[in-house]
Amino acid sequence: MNFSPRTTIRKPGLRSRNGVCVAQNAQAARIGADILEDGGNAYDAAIAMSFALGVLEPWMSGIGGGGGMVLRDAKSDCVQGIDFGLIAPKGLDPATYQLTEGHSTDLFPWRNVVEDRNLAGIHSVATPGIVAGMGKLHEFGGTMPWTELLAPAIDLARGGVAGDYYSQLFISTFVERLSQDPMLSSTFLIDGKPPSGAVLATGQARWHMPKLADTLSCLAHAGWQEFYRGDIAQMMVDEVSNIGGSLGREDLQDYTATQGSADCAAYAGADVYLAPGLSAGKTLARTLALSSGSQSDNLHAVLAEALHRAQAERWNEDGDIAPPKTPDCTTHFATSDKQGNLVSVTQTILAGFGSGVMLPQSGVLLNNGMMWFDPEPGRPNSIAAGKRCLMNIAPTILRQGDGFSAIGAAGGRRILSAVAHLVGYMADLGMNAEDAIHAARSDCSIEGVVTCPAELAPITVSGCATHVVPALPWPLTYAIPSILSVDSSGSMGCADPVSPWADAAAQNLSSLRDPYEPKRATCL
Repeated sequence: MNFSPRTTIRKPGLRSRNGVCVAQNAQAARIGADILEDGGNAYDAAIAMSFALGVLEPWMSGIGGGGGMVLRDAKSDCVQGIDFGLIAPKGLDPATYQLTEGHSTDLFPWRNVVEDRNLAGIHSVATPGIVAGMGKLHEFGGTMPWTELLAPAIDLARGGVAGDYYSQLFISTFVERLSQDPMLSSTFLIDGKPPSGAVLATGQARWHMPKLADTLSCLAHAGWQEFYRGDIAQMMVDEVSNIGGSLGREDLQDYTATQGSADCAAYAGADVYLAPGLSAGKTLARTLALSSGSQSDNLHAVLAEALHRAQAERWNEDGDIAPPKTPDCTTHFATSDKQGNLVSVTQTILAGFGSGVMLPQSGVLLNNGMMWFDPEPGRPNSIAAGKRCLMNIAPTILRQGDGFSAIGAAGGRRILSAVAHLVGYMADLGMNAEDAIHAARSDCSIEGVVTCPAELAPITVSGCATHVVPALPWPLTYAIPSILSVDSSGSMGCADPVSPWADAAAQNLSSLRDPYEPKRATCL
């Protein structure tokens, strides 16, 4: 091992009486805080952050993706879920995904498909839902004009986003996928290569997305339904058709983000409100049920055992049966306001840069949601037209007495382990948000393996091997979580201490922030 085991990293929680925004990208968190400053509520801030993140982290999410959210409405004291997951096109022909020898080495070891059509390219695309999800949220409780909420994303797409070493890691990792698409190559590569260190150091490495800016501007003025039933919808359908894809006008016209009361699981005297739709919410509930009544001194072992059992059941029922092999690119963020409203959102385009297809006229970077299906026929999660994709997301709201916490993470299969541990730390061990986000976690996303930092080893679980790995910002050994807690005293937001971009932001920081303790790395 080349990494020092004695390095510690801390990132203080941010407290505010007027709401907090937490995101994997500090600019996105500040955009949400600006919305609160301008009089918006938590719902408004979440919408602005969602669209902005599609420009700031285009390898993670964007309007060509999908996801889900859980929200707490303070006025009605109810918790709702909104499912805006991906759906296979209605005109899809399963015969397109002919099987060949071997198994995939990507996120899921399904049987190989000819030309990897389920993994990348235009045949890997499912019907996107993010725009509908944010539109549903705005209709539910947004207070600011829709045009103002999309303005930050439009400005970023047109003005450009400066690259740095962290964005360089993502671009370099997926350079092969980027080089195969002319739009992506011209946007993120320089002469077919990732930006060099010298270019990054001088601030010359910027990605501009002018076509996406035009599309967002149209959506800002025409409304979110334009994406599904207007000229933008027709433009995208024509573009996909020209490339040979099956996403059709009917897929967009019939797409609906669904909203309803969130399912709730009881755990350690707390209520856990679960992610909607075909998410990991059901498996989180099963994990908590299996670990209920655990003792604090063996919580890690109990959670590891419960996670492996719950995921094995899910894999058997849903056909989602294997560990991840490459980074699953997802983003999670949360918002609160002075009224006590709380939103927990996870959105994704699935793999890094999704399908690897950026439409040349609309500038939309499309997902590769078909990867989530098993290409073998006759299985619970087999490819079929009009079928909803199975998602790994787990945005969650934890209720403890009169307090609420938005908990979630990014990181594909690793999400469930992170969320289960954070819920356990807070509900079972009584940790506050800041202590919980800094506590060491294990990951149980690989069947038969418990991955953990040295301070937790060895974790003894029947039939499982312990794999000791330090917490690193890249590659993603563990998920990237966040916690946003709200009670009568205000809000406290805690971003992942390891991820260099993740942060919390609030309005009027100079007067509302606790004495600032800079993020630091210390070798003892």
